[in-house]
Amino acid sequence: MSFSFYFPTKLIFSEDAATDLVQELASAPKDGVLFLTDKGIIQAGIATKVLDKLKQASFQPIVFDDIPGNPNVPDVKKALSVIEGRQITHVVALGGGSVLDVAKAVGLLLGDPELDYEEVQWRRQPIKKAPLPVIGIPTTAGTGSEVTHVAVVGDSKGFKMGVLNPAMFMKCAIIDGNLMLSLPPQLTATTGMDALVHSIEAFLSKKANNISDLYALSAIRGIVKWLPEAYKNGANLEARQQMAMAATLAGISFDQSSLGLVHALAGPLCGTYHLHHGLGVAVLLPATLEFDAPAIPTERWDLLRDALALPADAKPEVLGDFARDLLKTLDMPTHLSEVGLEAEKIPAIAETATRMAMIGFNVRSAGLEDCQQVLEAGL
Repeated sequence: MSFSFYFPTKLIFSEDAATDLVQELASAPKDGVLFLTDKGIIQAGIATKVLDKLKQASFQPIVFDDIPGNPNVPDVKKALSVIEGRQITHVVALGGGSVLDVAKAVGLLLGDPELDYEEVQWRRQPIKKAPLPVIGIPTTAGTGSEVTHVAVVGDSKGFKMGVLNPAMFMKCAIIDGNLMLSLPPQLTATTGMDALVHSIEAFLSKKANNISDLYALSAIRGIVKWLPEAYKNGANLEARQQMAMAATLAGISFDQSSLGLVHALAGPLCGTYHLHHGLGVAVLLPATLEFDAPAIPTERWDLLRDALALPADAKPEVLGDFARDLLKTLDMPTHLSEVGLEAEKIPAIAETATRMAMIGFNVRSAGLEDCQQVLEAGL
């Protein structure tokens, strides 16, 4: 079996992200830091401690917080516009996946000002120069963007385009569950389920390998154990730390081995109904796992069953019920009709899903009729 595994990002599992950030910036000019976040992080007070620590260390960062939940190229350009002639050497991102992805795009453009990001998105312009160092500090346990070599940002018309290139790897990711203590229960659930789907699909992917399996299985074990507790008791620091680590491990695993049918369906589903990505993949999971179950090899099922903490005699056919039970524990919907899916939209969503690259790596081959079947079963 031939495969490659390339992951150059430095990981810091931290108990004090602000202090670790100052240490990582030790060689940076005091006025050379661009600090990206969003207004919610600012209002929640999460950014205050980090920025205060930077200022105590004599840094004068440029702070940009106007990053929306679904950023597009114009948002990247806005972030660049605040630099005002300053010589930026490092980009710091504090936030969820949207902030982290914008930071990757900004780092790339600062490394090569001749690039037009939209041209890069549409693969009309190659990446030739290294980006500026980007340090990511996630505030949710879900997307894994801090450890992937892709940035998903909409083009100028809002069409989501992923730039997939090793240049998009961050220099460093600082993982600190303390920053997630104030995450609301609903967001804890949706982001946590996103991480679980990442790890399950990575493990079942046709591109899975022995190294990605280690990350995927560890993530699955951690999420199954700690997500319900993080949801019910957000002040439990151990649960937050464990979820933060698990989401990062899940991100590494799917970045190396790809995703599958859940994410292929989630793209058009979430786009059609403007759903939170984590909610979309969560509600798609039961019916998709039931579709995949017959194709799961015995030796992989044994490992997955144990990671999911299912009984030793459990068969793959129980996966759908497992997913529904977990969703009920998190007070999340278990049927696609509950998030707005209408039967008449199924053919179009299914057709779009067949054109998503990750569908080719699903453990069970899926065509147009199969996609329609999964969506209908999930209604």
